[in-house]
Amino acid sequence: MRIRVATISMALEYRRASKVEENLKYVEDLMESIKDIKPDIVALPEVFPYIGVPVKARDVQDIEEVKAFLSELAKKHQVYIGGSIYDRREGKVFNTCFLFNRKGEIVGKYDKIHPTEPEMEDGVCPGAEEQEPIETEFGKIGFQICFDANWHLYWKKLADKGAKLIIFSSAYPAGRILNSIALLNNVYIVASTWELKSGIIDKIGRWLVKTDRFFHWVWKDMELDTGVFHWDFQEDKPREIRRKYGDKVRIETFGDEALFTIEPLSDEIKVEELIKEFSLVPYKDYIKRAERKQMENRASL
Repeated sequence: MRIRVATISMALEYRRASKVEENLKYVEDLMESIKDIKPDIVALPEVFPYIGVPVKARDVQDIEEVKAFLSELAKKHQVYIGGSIYDRREGKVFNTCFLFNRKGEIVGKYDKIHPTEPEMEDGVCPGAEEQEPIETEFGKIGFQICFDANWHLYWKKLADKGAKLIIFSSAYPAGRILNSIALLNNVYIVASTWELKSGIIDKIGRWLVKTDRFFHWVWKDMELDTGVFHWDFQEDKPREIRRKYGDKVRIETFGDEALFTIEPLSDEIKVEELIKEFSLVPYKDYIKRAERKQMENRASL
């Protein structure tokens, strides 16, 4: 499925806010610009309403007002919106990514599993270790928040559970950490950060687009159905697919990584059907197969 995704930076290199209202107005104004490209999803940075505002998580009082603000934005622009805010439940405060659908309804949430030490001192409680990706009209979407970037297993769990896109709502950029996570898990990452480092990474670990001093938000069309494959035992498959389907698919090769990708360019083509037709083995399945054989051989020693 092809979707259009936009991501926002809070552009701390060029602006400072001292009130929640200033940050909300900034996001509201950017959404007015973004609406012209008619995105399906917009990603927001970590606890964006409180950037620059001297308040501790345990003392935040406007949680429901911020939720209502995001709900109205999503409904007004007929778009999914996902990003991190504070949430209070059962007397505890969490750093939570909410996903609002086109109707302004909350369709899922993710609590930050790995808050920093200063966050916990400010009252943020770590989220549950086992959390599910969120079902949407586009398929499953996952979330990770800032410091979570340092625990790669949880990204893998989301990808293994079917997430084809993970929104990274963050204060810091995370840099090459995100490239490696995207590549090893074959998942799109949409990064939304405080500084001008927001952007979108494809399943092979490449930055497709990034914010800069001229644009504080960026967007990209993404084919979630893009498949990633290893060359081992499949050397002739890309040529066979090209011969049959021609310009209805885009095949890219990556020599250093010994990988190739297949991206459908026609609604008639589905990667799952190509996998069956040409007996392709996706990269992640190939790694799992090799690991099983390694374990079997190790057990026989």
